[in-house]
Amino acid sequence: MTPGVRPYEPWFKAWLILAPLVAYGSHFIIFNARMRLAQLAKDSMEVADPLGTWGYAAACTTAFTLLMAIIARLWVKITPHEGTPDKDRD
Repeated sequence: MTPGVRPYEPWFKAWLILAPLVAYGSHFIIFNARMRLAQLAKDSMEVADPLGTWGYAAACTTAFTLLMAIIARLWVKITPHEGTPDKDRD
């Protein structure tokens, strides 16, 4: 692994765990909300499954990925690397 990529490794591992959770969680929340709204509108429990919930999940996961990449870059940029002297110490 190249030295430039190593500081991002913990962030990538966290993303591998969190991205599927964000995708499934956002799908689950919007699916249930839209299903309940359809049930209330028809005044019946028998309604078709709502469409577009996986698209919403993909959009949420993309936004989460962009936000996590920005935060990771900022964190790695302001955190001193291991093996380098801290410039604030005297």
